Amino acid sequence: MNSKSARIALLRAVVVVISLSLFITKTEAQMIGHLGVATEPIPLVQAKRPQRKLVTRNLNRPNPASKDLQADVTGLAGASANQNAASNVSGANSGTVVAVVTPPKPAPVKPAVEANPAPTTPAKPALSPFDQSLAKAEALLEKGEARAAVDAFRQALALNANSVDAQLGLAESLFDIKDYAIADVEYQKVITQNPNSVEARRGRADTLYELNKYDEAVREYEATLKAGATDAGIYNNYANALFRTGKRENRDRAIENYNVAIKKEPTWPDAYAGLANVLRVQKRLEEARQAVERSIQLAPNSSLSHTVASRVYAELQDFNRANQEGKKALELAPKDPFVHLNWGGILYLQRRYAEAINAYVAAQSYDPSWAVPRNSLGNLFLAANRPNEALDELNIAAKLEPRSSVIHNNIGTAYLMLQKLDAAIANFQLATQFDERNSSAFYNLGAAYFRQGKMQDSVNSFRRAAELEPDNAVFKSALNDVQKKAGGKGKDDKGKKKKG
Repeated sequence: MNSKSARIALLRAVVVVISLSLFITKTEAQMIGHLGVATEPIPLVQAKRPQRKLVTRNLNRPNPASKDLQADVTGLAGASANQNAASNVSGANSGTVVAVVTPPKPAPVKPAVEANPAPTTPAKPALSPFDQSLAKAEALLEKGEARAAVDAFRQALALNANSVDAQLGLAESLFDIKDYAIADVEYQKVITQNPNSVEARRGRADTLYELNKYDEAVREYEATLKAGATDAGIYNNYANALFRTGKRENRDRAIENYNVAIKKEPTWPDAYAGLANVLRVQKRLEEARQAVERSIQLAPNSSLSHTVASRVYAELQDFNRANQEGKKALELAPKDPFVHLNWGGILYLQRRYAEAINAYVAAQSYDPSWAVPRNSLGNLFLAANRPNEALDELNIAAKLEPRSSVIHNNIGTAYLMLQKLDAAIANFQLATQFDERNSSAFYNLGAAYFRQGKMQDSVNSFRRAAELEPDNAVFKSALNDVQKKAGGKGKDDKGKKKKG
């Protein structure tokens, strides 16, 4: 395998691949050098949902309709009418006129209490049983006692199955205890009743994100924005989901939305870190450096900021600074899977493979449900020409993220190394289905078809890769070589011989 290709950065979502060097003078049986592709590290932080405005339900509040509530009729001040009776006195013999004094109005007198008052009706309860149950549930949720709140909201729903407040509270409580699958079901019930509920839409979008259903999360974030959400957090989370789809076309959209989040909240370090990460992937490295340094400036003790910085500096080939930032992140968050994953990537780029393996294994141990560390370790094994071990890791990754274009591209690469062409082609086809703009998957598919002697299929696949990346010299060379081998320009989609 080409030694230069072996140094291609781990976790790079751009092309990487079967370095084909298809010169027709070479025999078809010759091994084609190749390298799999791993997904990018994703050190992204989701903004927490804004605190929902709960309906105030004071369990001790008296009932306004109660007969026990009477107006206070006690006099405010002043003498009684008898004490302040005024007279209009005329001095008949003296001729003196005495001023007329207008007395104050008499204060209302409190009615006397009857000797034998009639029994009063007991006060009605302040709230209905349902309202009391709902108030208790909301109080638990507000105090952070989410597990107890789940039971309380279910009790409230048993009293009123149509309560949107109780349904939404239940969904939020389930989210908080990380029971995401059931939370999604409950959020959908709220949305069915109220399609424009910002709280339900946003809650479901965050839930889908946690379930690794990134394409669905993107659609739900868009529905949340349409319903009226405008805060910085929603744009940050939307950007995270766009990036996590792994689709190239969504990266620029992610950058746009991180910038909106930053414009709305200019001192938010996590948004700058997310922006720096996607700028790095897009090879806008100087912009990435500026963004991540701003993130560190705003949050000097943020492990997120330092771990993203480590990847940015590694891409800039400044390994001294990359190692410094990576170690700082490990000190700040020794059990953070993101930090260990990034550290593994930096070690990989320095060809410190044994240490990189340990870092990936640590990342897996701290988050067994995360596909990326498995994929990254599989990629390392591909680079070390250990395809069977690579498949062990990659197949686990595919179970965790079954619709990942990048993971299936890597699996196809492993099968290609093992000369299992049918399995390789099947996985490359899945990769192109899950991301129609994954140029590396089309390129690898072309190489696999070439191995099978399917020249026209190979030409079509290489042509698609070259269309997606028209400036990629490797893709152009492969297409030209296979077209010559196929006997000309090849055929178009209708099977007709192309002109020129």
